[in-house]
Amino acid sequence: MKLRNIVLSVAAVVALGACEKKFDSLLDNPNNPRPEAASADLYLNQVQLSFIGFVDGAGSFGSEVTRQLTWFGPTYSTGYAPVSFNGVWNSAYTGVFKHANALIPIATEQRRFVNVAIAKILKAYTMMTLVDMFGDVPYTEANLGSENTNPALTKGNVVYAQAITLLNEAIADLARPTGAFPGAQDLFFGASNATGAARWRVTAKTLLLRAYLTTRLVDNTAKAKIDALLAENDLINSTAQDFEFKYGTRNANPDNRHPRYAGNYAANGSAGDYISTYFMFALAQEKGLFNNTPSRDNSDPRTRYYFYRQRTNFNEADETSASCLASAPPAHYPAGMPFCLIDAPGFWGRDHGDNSGTPPDGNRRTTWGIYPAGGDFDANQGTSVELVRGGRGAGIAPLWQSAFTEFAKAEAALVLGTAGDPRALLESGVRRSIAKVIGYPATVGLAVPAAAVPDATRIDAYVGKVLALYDAATTNDGRLDVIMKEWWIALWGNGLDSYNNYRRTGKPSGMQLARLASPGEYTRSMLYPADYANLNLNATQKASVGERVFWDTNPAGFIK
Repeated sequence: MKLRNIVLSVAAVVALGACEKKFDSLLDNPNNPRPEAASADLYLNQVQLSFIGFVDGAGSFGSEVTRQLTWFGPTYSTGYAPVSFNGVWNSAYTGVFKHANALIPIATEQRRFVNVAIAKILKAYTMMTLVDMFGDVPYTEANLGSENTNPALTKGNVVYAQAITLLNEAIADLARPTGAFPGAQDLFFGASNATGAARWRVTAKTLLLRAYLTTRLVDNTAKAKIDALLAENDLINSTAQDFEFKYGTRNANPDNRHPRYAGNYAANGSAGDYISTYFMFALAQEKGLFNNTPSRDNSDPRTRYYFYRQRTNFNEADETSASCLASAPPAHYPAGMPFCLIDAPGFWGRDHGDNSGTPPDGNRRTTWGIYPAGGDFDANQGTSVELVRGGRGAGIAPLWQSAFTEFAKAEAALVLGTAGDPRALLESGVRRSIAKVIGYPATVGLAVPAAAVPDATRIDAYVGKVLALYDAATTNDGRLDVIMKEWWIALWGNGLDSYNNYRRTGKPSGMQLARLASPGEYTRSMLYPADYANLNLNATQKASVGERVFWDTNPAGFIK
């Protein structure tokens, strides 16, 4: 009996061993593949989607403190709580970095070098943005999992240097023979061949230009580096090369519309954002007053594309819907500084640092137009927003455009003496920006009334005003102010470069002051997120938002 049991036991073990060999081939979970079986394209999707979510969140803060969107304040030290930055921080570390770090070795093994390059470029941009926002950040010890759950800070200049190294590595990767192209999995350029992949090379080199210009105050070799890039002339130099993310029109499963459209074109007819009074003033009034009759309108040609007015007049304005009407302009505002409602009809926004209660004005607020959020073109409809309007959310995230390249060249030529004529580059930047904006509706199939489209005469008149301001300036500081003002206007939808430019140059000057006479030191960097400051044992919250990032050597009080 015992012998029989032993024989049966041995037979069972042999049988189980045979079954185990058969089952081994079925143990790959398609939802959690082993690294060697992972798809370089699916990882690439995760990197890109995490990246664009990160950029959108980070850019919102930059837009607010630079008077594009409204910053509520009322003081710079209380304008944002640390918890405000948790989403941005986590998108970077558990989104972009995590997926890029997983993708790069897998795609390298598979010789998918375009995928590798894209991951490095987006990771580098994210690294620099974290430094631009917060200063020193965890990097060298970050994303190590259980090996280090309390990563220490890495100096901002070190992180920037490693980001620049990644960009150069990406350029080299794009020159290597690739096993396959990502094609439709490349959500930016759809790189299905070498020509498409070359757009990433141009993007990487342009981001090097951006990095060298950003750090020019602390790098005495910036001029030589920029001149070398200009000599190569392999930058984003045409609209076809623009580095931008294109959104769709689906409103569910998933919602792929531009976030600003989704947040402002609601079924209840109420817009969510407040656009800065000063930003609308800069376009609709400062160089020429907007008029509801297009033939009499001599404001910025981009005005009707940037903004959609839910009302074409101020007939419904009262102290309940616009509490600022009951107040005089703050005593510290100089003459001519806009306050409350501007002269151009229907442009309903909010002043910088106005933290008063939110009135019932959601159906009156001026909101995002067709560019860049895929909203509606302002043809004097004067009606409240709806769920389906205009471009239905098919907007773009304008990360870098050829117009920005021209403005960057103009700044570098003026202050560093790099190649090029600053005045001519300024004109080129303005014209490229206007052409991009005016041409945008056609790219999403939105018809614009012909009478409302600015003609060549009006565009020339606007450019002439800009050049007259440049020619009237008697110092390079004054000329730089004109360049940076026009770059700031062109950056609608890109708060990251707006924030960097303002801290680096102090321009545009004369922007609307905070409602409080003494709002404190301007936000030269953001507070560390609550998740980091409270959960990392090595973390110490910074003492003040006045702490400067490594490339900002301008003095305290430099900007307001």
